[in-house]
Amino acid sequence: MIFLHSMMQFTNNQGRIKRRGREETAIIPKRVKKRNFTIFLSTIPHELVLLILELISRRDLIELASTSKAIRCVLEPYLFSHVKTSWCDLLSIWNDQGKPAGISKPNLIEKLRLTTCCSQNEWTFPFAELLKGNLTHLELCTSGSTNFFKYTSEGCQLRVLQVHAVKPGSVFNLEHLVPFARLQKLLLHDFEIEAFDENDWCPHLSTLELDDCTWRYPFQLENFGRDKIDTLCLHYTNHFVMSERFRMFLNGPHFRRLRHLSITNREKNLKLTLSVHIMKLIESIPTLRTLELRGNIYNETLNNFTSSDWENCISYVGVRDVKVFYSSFLN
Repeated sequence: MIFLHSMMQFTNNQGRIKRRGREETAIIPKRVKKRNFTIFLSTIPHELVLLILELISRRDLIELASTSKAIRCVLEPYLFSHVKTSWCDLLSIWNDQGKPAGISKPNLIEKLRLTTCCSQNEWTFPFAELLKGNLTHLELCTSGSTNFFKYTSEGCQLRVLQVHAVKPGSVFNLEHLVPFARLQKLLLHDFEIEAFDENDWCPHLSTLELDDCTWRYPFQLENFGRDKIDTLCLHYTNHFVMSERFRMFLNGPHFRRLRHLSITNREKNLKLTLSVHIMKLIESIPTLRTLELRGNIYNETLNNFTSSDWENCISYVGVRDVKVFYSSFLN
């Protein structure tokens, strides 16, 4: 509730008056305070509102929007920008009203998250119609592969796609996303990536995040676009992080535009050693600027640091032109 405290401080200051060299607090009706608060919200820049909303929870935002009709009107674009629904509710409202959620202004929705999965609906639902207008971010879970996406009509405005695989071994192929020509960010969870050649699919794809995703030889992550990917995040809680396929990636990834690389090992019983691989990573990616190594990752250099070394150490280790961040610095 930091947000509410700081905001109400603004309105409370309106009630301070100076009399005879001293400051006194006048009693201001709640209606006036609420009006001042509404004016404040409606006049500050959009970017400042976004920064403020990062400090409060979704529940706080809902409660704040419920305090008055005027405040709700101001906060509506932020309140309904992210909406979650089940397949059952989505189909019911879509078939009845032709919109993804039961709100009066569906054009405010920028992100839609489906909380359930249904293979039949995945193949039959008109995603092309759904992903028009301002809806540019879709998150869903699937009980199978992502193959159903490739039958979506082209012309979608989708910029961010996040897909969770419910069943182990579910297959992903970038060819499935051919209709999403404007896609910029792709997040995959628990998929097995099927081999595909590097191509012009999703020409604007620049951010790739893989969470517990695997692939088979001879597939290489560079096939997502060695000249497109700017940010790559790899997070693992399973043994794949110790596999030969992952080691091959560490020995020589050949991305030509990659600037940010993050590797996380959350498997407590499997320690990933990168003492030698770090230099190979940096040498093979000349455009790299930041390298984040989180979780159970071992580096013999840091292991030999003394207490005085840590006291004098900055928040990263500089290797050539690359800033290397370890869990010791990030936590």
